[in-house]
Order: sequence, then structure tokens, then C-alpha cells
Amino acid sequence: MANRVCEALGIEYPVIQGAMAWTSMAPLVAAVSEAGGLGVLGSGFMPKEIILGQVDAVRKMTSKPFAANLFLDPGPQLEIGTEAILEGKVPVVYIDSLNLLQYDLTKEYYDRFHAAGCKVIAKINYLEDAVVAEKAGADVIITKGVEGGGHCTKVSGRVLLAEVVNAVSTPVVASGGIATPRQAAGCTVVGAEGVEMGTAFMASEECPVHINVKKAIVKAIDRDIVACGASTGEPSWQIRNKLADKLLKIDQDHPWSEAADMIREASSGSLRIASLDGEVEEQGAVMGGQVVGLIHEIKPVKALVADFCKEWQEWLSKSYSLF
Repeated sequence: MANRVCEALGIEYPVIQGAMAWTSMAPLVAAVSEAGGLGVLGSGFMPKEIILGQVDAVRKMTSKPFAANLFLDPGPQLEIGTEAILEGKVPVVYIDSLNLLQYDLTKEYYDRFHAAGCKVIAKINYLEDAVVAEKAGADVIITKGVEGGGHCTKVSGRVLLAEVVNAVSTPVVASGGIATPRQAAGCTVVGAEGVEMGTAFMASEECPVHINVKKAIVKAIDRDIVACGASTGEPSWQIRNKLADKLLKIDQDHPWSEAADMIREASSGSLRIASLDGEVEEQGAVMGGQVVGLIHEIKPVKALVADFCKEWQEWLSKSYSLF
């Protein structure tokens, strides 16, 4: 039986690389797509000219489908990203949201992208978001669990996946805390038709982040991941270091009305400092997810796509019985 995620997106393997700001750039995106998965530009907060430049760079490295992401939240950046994706004729748009989806806005943008020939992926945080996304016409739905890196969500990935596959008929991709084929097989049993991985791809050979970031991910264990910036309303997971300890202490020692601005100031530029400069101890933020404890080596992208899916299928072919 054909895989519906692959059919919808025009890819060979049902593996989607997560959209990571200033991390999932052209070299990684092109490598994932060229390997048969779906590479995704972390373009949600990029200026239009940078998005278009990254789109051109991807096309020079692969002719296969790829995606660019944006956040479906009203404001100037939504239109900036939309214009860039439409002008660049990106084949797949990967639409994130920080807030609950509103049907009218969702339908408006899905229709604009579909009219331009784009496939639409909806990355959702709650069951009701999945219902709205399906009604608005999403081609694929990604369920992001609390385990996933970057911005923290609230629902366990396995719980959210089980809720969503019972409620929608759209193909569903599991996301959050996945790095091994055995986990992917478990998600398939629950009902997922694909998986998304972010932190695992951060530790790939082709990811254009500093080697120190990759080493930090490989070195980290599960309890090294902490949620920073609760006072901002948009906390994010990162590997514990001196910056993370500073951010946690700000939230602990100050009223949140004051702490939020202090957090933003203290963390400004921290992702760039880690990703580009390689400073991961004092001021840089490595935004890995809880899955770091399952990542033990830096691998080529092929091992996370084609080889991953081969082993995934092997796990599904095993015979299991409770009695």
C-alpha cells in the first residue's frame, strides 16, 4: 500500500526534517530532500530576501520537493513569508502556529497556497488545531509533542498522535522526541504515516551549524534539557549551560512581568552565537529536544532518511505477541 505522506508531498521516504530557525538552512534542506525525505527551510522569521536566497540555494543543490515554513499568526512577518514562498514557487509550505488555529484565517492562507500549486503541511499542537487544519484543507498534519525541541508545547507527542489519528482522515506525521527507527515503528502502530525529526538532523554531517553544537547534542543526556523563558509565554527547550542557568534564575528571582523582558534581553542573539560562532557554554543556546539522550553520534543525512526507513520497515516486519 502506498504511503499517503509520500504521495501528497512527492517524496520517496516519509521523513520530514523539522524547521529550525537559522539551522535548517539550504545545505541541510537540500541534503534531506536529495536523500528522499522532505527538507524544510527554517524561514519563519527570515526577511523576504533571505528566504528567496535560501530557496535559490536549495534549488541549485536538488530538484526534489522541499518546504519553507512560516507561522500562521497575524502580523507583518506572516505576509512577508507568504509573499516569499509564493514568489519563490516553493512546492510545499509548512505552516506552524504559536496559538490556536482560527478557521477563517487558516482557510484564507491555505487557499492562497493551494491556488499557487503549493502543498500545505499543518504543524499543530492540540487536537482542535488538527480538526481546524483538516477542515481548512491541509494536505498533511504534523502532531508536535511536548518532547520536541524549540518552542515548548504542552501535550505529550504520543497522546496527541493518538488523539489526532482518531479524529481526522488527513495523513498524520508524528513529531517530538523521535530519533530511532524503533520509535518510528511505534508511531506507525499508533497511526502515523510518517515522522518528523529536528534534533537528530541538527547532529547530521550536512547541518550547517558549528561542530560544537553537534558535539553538545551528542554529549547531552535527557536530564540536560531544560525549558527556559516561561515568563515570556513562549518557553523553549535547550541544553543546560550557563546561559540556561541564568535564564532559569531570572524567572525564579523576579516577577514574571519583569522577567520576560529580562529573558529576551539576556537571550538575544544566543542561537546565532551557538550555531555560527560555536560558543555553547556561556552565551550560546543549543535548542535541542528531550531526544538528545538517544543521539550518540553525528550521522550523514542518508542514515537519517533511507537507512532509517529501511530499519523502520524491518521493525514493522517483526512478529510481536502478548501471549
